[in-house]
Amino acid sequence: MYTLYWDRGGANMATHALLEELDVEYQLVEIDLSRQMQKTPEYLAINPNGKVPTLFHNDNIIYESAAILLYLLDQHPESSLSPMTTSPLRGRYYQSLLWMSNTLQEAANRWAHPEQYCDNDAGQKSLKLHASKELKRCWDVIENDLDKAGPWILADSLSGADFHLFMIAYWSRRYESRAQDYPKLQQLLKNLLKRNSIQTMLKQEGLSFEL
Repeated sequence: MYTLYWDRGGANMATHALLEELDVEYQLVEIDLSRQMQKTPEYLAINPNGKVPTLFHNDNIIYESAAILLYLLDQHPESSLSPMTTSPLRGRYYQSLLWMSNTLQEAANRWAHPEQYCDNDAGQKSLKLHASKELKRCWDVIENDLDKAGPWILADSLSGADFHLFMIAYWSRRYESRAQDYPKLQQLLKNLLKRNSIQTMLKQEGLSFEL
């Protein structure tokens, strides 16, 4: 049994969808950020960063979206959603997940939450401008890679990296620079939207994604 501590439409979307994709037993424990539930002593005892998601499994506590995804798929190698450790694609798999987590997602956070980085209006406006430019650069990188070897991040192989990308692309629908405005990226997102796991995740979280 997996327990996912989550907030609707947040950084848990990839893990939530993967739990559905794997068809494993899990439960959701909602942490309502609007009510500051992530700052309660009870939750901080689980995740001292006061953020979601957090995964609990077999007495293990794992946080950080990319780490949770890596852990979850390592528990289910039969899913073929992560390359074998001996596969030449394993390095690209690690690279893609960590790049999306540390570079693409960081730019998304700066655009969506400039107040976390700067406490004045002028500085926040500048942060959002630079974040939009960085997001465009990142989408360009992904679009170029998909054009060379798509339709998935790992060419012909659907992987956890695609689910992580879907999550950030979903956030970007309200950004100045959006994933869905790139043809190859849009097709990847359309392909994912056909999967029952993505549709179930969106329904359970009360979300929709129109392309």
